[in-house]
Amino acid sequence: VLISIASDAFRREFAESAQILGKMGFKLLGTPGTASFYQDNYGLDFTNVSKPVHKDDNGPGTALEAIREGGVALVINISDGTTRRDEISAGYLVRRAAVDFGIGLITNVKCAVWLATSMSKGMHKFKAKSISEFYSLHRD
Repeated sequence: VLISIASDAFRREFAESAQILGKMGFKLLGTPGTASFYQDNYGLDFTNVSKPVHKDDNGPGTALEAIREGGVALVINISDGTTRRDEISAGYLVRRAAVDFGIGLITNVKCAVWLATSMSKGMHKFKAKSISEFYSLHRD
């Protein structure tokens, strides 16, 4: 799971969920600020990946390389809503790569928390059904 959360307030809100994902055995990757925050404050094991500066910034140790090489199953990318150009660009590039490579993407901290909570309760094993499967059920 690649996690990049811009503000400490959102990082604190997601902290218990990051711990849940780690306990479930997911490898946690984080951009520098996010990885440091969780390592320093919660002792979580994070692999640090660098933020992309431009779309071709996908060499070893970068977030884009991790996504491109298939080492990421989920991206949690929460911006703080700033207008800082570098933050928007890095976040945009990570989100764009997730979409381009068909990787799950969450951009809302509350949704990310609920996902981790539901996974901790075994909901990730739930088999979703198509609406057409319900039409085949017997009706009285």
